[in-house]
Amino acid sequence: MSVKALGFLSLATSARQEWTEFAGNTLGMQVGAETTPGVTRVRLDDRSFRLEITDAEEEAVSRIGWEVSDAAALERVVERLEADGLTVERCGADEAAASEVLGLVRATDRSGFRLEFFYGQRKSVEPFISPRSAKFVTGDLGLGHAVLLTPVFDEMIRFYTEVLGFRVSDTMKMGPSRVTFLRCNARHHSVAFVEAPVTGLHHFMVEATEVDMVGRAFDGCRDRGTGIMMDLGRHSNDEMFSFYAVTPSGFGLEYGHGGVLVDDAAWTVTEIAGPSLWGHRMATA
Repeated sequence: MSVKALGFLSLATSARQEWTEFAGNTLGMQVGAETTPGVTRVRLDDRSFRLEITDAEEEAVSRIGWEVSDAAALERVVERLEADGLTVERCGADEAAASEVLGLVRATDRSGFRLEFFYGQRKSVEPFISPRSAKFVTGDLGLGHAVLLTPVFDEMIRFYTEVLGFRVSDTMKMGPSRVTFLRCNARHHSVAFVEAPVTGLHHFMVEATEVDMVGRAFDGCRDRGTGIMMDLGRHSNDEMFSFYAVTPSGFGLEYGHGGVLVDDAAWTVTEIAGPSLWGHRMATA
């Protein structure tokens, strides 16, 4: 596969202070100092950052960072992107350093998402310290996953599988809309696409190493008045035990534990009948 993992997400928001409180004191991520005006970076592990929160007037995912193994792999991605008709911006050393990576290129897909492909993200020499004693499943599996809404569903599946080398894990119908889950490593999916009339981020997921961390985060959301999008439940495809919080930007954040790891040699693609084995009920007002 060309892409190894979902490396980071950059979120544009008018509620950066609320985001730092939510990420740190509610969910247990490590919020860094504001070294650049209007930008807060958030750690989940030994990487310099996994989330970037930037000041903006509107709420959006502004950058989706996909990690590749090295400079040669980055060049292969550039070749594939250009062969598919996309314009690729090669970032200079200063821009790469600002993103704390060794190599960086940018492109915009046909749904309008701004993609960044990189290698050599900086590892911190300082230990990851969670304000709520949380630990997250990252490493070779990356940040987690992102679920994206798109009006050009078939094109996005083609692009991610044929150009970027993702594999289909399974599919689902949600009413008239199609959903496809795609993987680039052993995590069941690093990205999923939902057929929709608009482009946007539905939610992203982070995975805790212990089930009790999910319960503590759930309690933290309740205690601090954070909205719950969906209650605790277990998914039918990746078997993730999780809940969905309403972020300060209004989209969802899935906080889970226990997702299955895919063995490519043994995996069979299926169409699942519904998203959850139990729970994940929509919150009521």
